[in-house]
Amino acid sequence: MWVKWVSIHQSYGLPRAAEDYRQRLKLAHIRSRITSKKSGATFVYNLQVPIGEKDRALQVLHTMKKEMQL
Repeated sequence: MWVKWVSIHQSYGLPRAAEDYRQRLKLAHIRSRITSKKSGATFVYNLQVPIGEKDRALQVLHTMKKEMQL
């Protein structure tokens, strides 16, 4: 069975933010993957989750962003 993946975050340069978000999703038991491609002189990193877990993943990332602002 194929899994349809959707991007929920995009980073340029270093994948530090994408890796942090991926770790938080892992703690919430949400599958995720990071894809990368070279765009000119920089790299673009996409954090992707299965389409069925998109809403829950966005909620987890929103909570994490709020915590980072405190």
